Amino acid sequence: MNNTSTSAIGVIGGYGAVGSAAVRRLHQAGASPLLIAGRDPGKADALLDALPADGPPAATMAVDLDDPDSLDRFAARCRLVVNCAGPSYRILDTVAEAALRHGADYVDAAGDDPAHRLLCADGGAGQWATAGRTAVLSAGALPGLSGLLPRALTARTRRATRLDAYLGGVAPLTPAAAGDVLLARGPEHGTSAAAWQNGGVRERALPPRRDVRLDAFPRPVSVFPFLSTEAVRLARDTGIGHVRWYTVFGGERLAGELAMAWAMNSTDTTGLVAAAAEDVRHYGAWYGQEFHLWEGATDGPPAAKLVLRSADSYELSGFLTATAVLRLLHGSIAPGVHFAADVLDPAQVAQALAADPAADLTITQG
Repeated sequence: MNNTSTSAIGVIGGYGAVGSAAVRRLHQAGASPLLIAGRDPGKADALLDALPADGPPAATMAVDLDDPDSLDRFAARCRLVVNCAGPSYRILDTVAEAALRHGADYVDAAGDDPAHRLLCADGGAGQWATAGRTAVLSAGALPGLSGLLPRALTARTRRATRLDAYLGGVAPLTPAAAGDVLLARGPEHGTSAAAWQNGGVRERALPPRRDVRLDAFPRPVSVFPFLSTEAVRLARDTGIGHVRWYTVFGGERLAGELAMAWAMNSTDTTGLVAAAAEDVRHYGAWYGQEFHLWEGATDGPPAAKLVLRSADSYELSGFLTATAVLRLLHGSIAPGVHFAADVLDPAQVAQALAADPAADLTITQG
């Protein structure tokens, strides 16, 4: 374990796909001291050695989330704990509660509705506020950017009436990410084939579609309607009457493997990781988010469109995680428990993302 002060910005899972992307951005932004943590000290040290030597102070620490004492020792050294470990549906509120016990703020690249519910149970949100501490959840690409970018689009319109969203692509899956994909089902996460219509969820409203051509993706894709809980929150917050929310698969293997795993109630991620890798070998790696927004009548072309393209969705998650951390360090997020899309400025995030080398973002109107 390398030494650093007791007021570190600790990134658990800091050498993983999302964590390393967040660490690089935080280091470049001058956030310090950084504490890169995880079960494999060799990987943490390798990332530390790869950071520019003239940057702010950084160190590493071995932490095992299955060892509560190890997690407590880590949290005790932090003023802000950043959770980039996974799968998030196994970790849930474990890291967040350790942060609160030791008086640290918290940012989670994932940690969506199940973690939020646990942190807010029995007055938990009030405990964070009373302690003057802040927890920011869902600070990744999906959920996270998927809730923020449509808000940047609605701010450009007078009366948004309909939103169509397409999210996904072809990407390798880490075991942790595969675990999150496998477990992201049930009412806590969303409703398959549903749409948001006239202020409520309408089940069995939309069919899947194949060979859909969209600007965010380099080839025709298959889209599957899944009205996520994030989409429902977005609809309620913005007052949009109609929302269609689609998961995009750019390859052939992953969608079939995921359907089989769900049908068999399997928790083994091996098949998902292999299927995603096969899709990448055949089609390359690419990720996108595309949003179409209507004003007034919804039977014509959309009034505005936002297109996000990236070669790496993990870089996008690292971008938003780092953004949430920096805003929290600057004191612009109030104490309590929040979703990132509720407390980050959509226009500022879209502008910063458009300038980030990991992304290609365009907004068109008319």
